[in-house]
Amino acid sequence: MTRIAIETNCEIIKRGLQNILKDYEVLDFYELTSEDFDLLIFEDKNLGNRREEKIRIVEDRDLPLNIDYSLLSLKSSEEEILEAVDKTLRGHVYIEESLKEAKRNRNKKFDKIKTLTRREKYLLEEIIAGKTNKDISKEIYISEKTIKNNLTVLYKKLEVSGRREVIKNYSEI
Repeated sequence: MTRIAIETNCEIIKRGLQNILKDYEVLDFYELTSEDFDLLIFEDKNLGNRREEKIRIVEDRDLPLNIDYSLLSLKSSEEEILEAVDKTLRGHVYIEESLKEAKRNRNKKFDKIKTLTRREKYLLEEIIAGKTNKDISKEIYISEKTIKNNLTVLYKKLEVSGRREVIKNYSEI
């Protein structure tokens, strides 16, 4: 029988996975006495470099840049979990559809950031840090009007309408 180890400190997630994976032998990673299991389902990103076949449970904002193992979100359906387990055990990398979309959106944001000048990247960082136009103008010794003009160009490049949207869309990058 296929042995699946689950690493999570969340009892609800552990119990839910045990119910969904009732056709497998499900083990608690923290109670294992040996490394004898076929698949690891985990949350702790530090376990990503283990040699076993593995599935990581992530939130959209914690999506790794390099993906070399299967990924599920906390919103995964029973069918998605079973499909991920099946494909991962057969040597494939499974990425839940919502996470694929999150990755595409993040990549679009990275592509937009790549087009920014040094000054625009600086302004982006300062806006995310919560600084006002006045604060920024004092720091880099240019007028507030110049800051406003630069921000207008920045907003256009990032395809956002203002400061709040910048913070909402780019603060996690």
